[in-house]
Formats: sequence, structure tokens, C-alpha cells
Amino acid sequence: MAVKFRSVLCLAVTGTVAATALAQSVPAGTVADIEERTRPFGELCLEGEDCGGEESAPAVVAVPTGRSGADVYASACKICHETGLNEAPKSFDLEAWASRLEKGMDELVRVSREGLNLMPPMGACMTCSDDELRAAIEFMTTAPED
Repeated sequence: MAVKFRSVLCLAVTGTVAATALAQSVPAGTVADIEERTRPFGELCLEGEDCGGEESAPAVVAVPTGRSGADVYASACKICHETGLNEAPKSFDLEAWASRLEKGMDELVRVSREGLNLMPPMGACMTCSDDELRAAIEFMTTAPED
């Protein structure tokens, strides 16, 4: 009986070792195939960074669209500034804009570009240039024509 038990135990251990070895072995060519499929297909290179001997990344430039301040306002600013949503200064309310205008137009454009408090960066106009943001601010901060 002891001999039979040892034989069964030996067979079980041998089977386990063999199964483990087979499970961990990878057929020839498979490792290279996996590495090829999972290799990076590109690299991120930001403006001004050394790109591994290549030219540095070009600056991203906003394409001028020629949108007027009124157009930008209607498509991106009006939703909050018309009603004062989230404490946004209301459009054409010169008193509400007075303290902001004292900081200068460049500062207002910077805030519009970067966002502030609940205002999102670019004021929800991700394709606007600084000139278009400036035009929208100028539109909102002037008395409406009657």
C-alpha cells in the first residue's frame, strides 16, 4: 500500500511540475510577436522639449476664424453671462464689470483663457484665439445698442 501511495504521489508531483512548465513556456516567436504588438507606436514631444535629436515640436497656433465678439459671445459666453449663472458678471452690466475692467483687458483675456472659479478655461470656446476672446469681452462690457 505504501508503494502504491508513493507512486501516486510521485505521479501527481511530476504531473504538476510538467503542467506548470508547459503553462509557463511560450512557443518560439510568440514573445517577439507580443513585443511587436505592444510596443509604443509614438512618443509625446511637447513644444520646446528635446525630441531625441529630432526637431522640437512645433507650436500650436490658433487658426484665425474672424469670428466677431458677438458671434463668440452667442456661441460660448451667453449661456452663463446672460443670466449671471454661477456668479458670472452679466453681459452689458457695466457696474458688474467695472472692478474687472480696472484690472485691464489683458488680465480679462488671461482669465478667459485659463479659467477662474466656475468659469472653464477658454470660457467654453476651445477654438478661440486671444483676439476672439478679447472681442467677446469687449462685446459683453459695452452698453448694448438700442
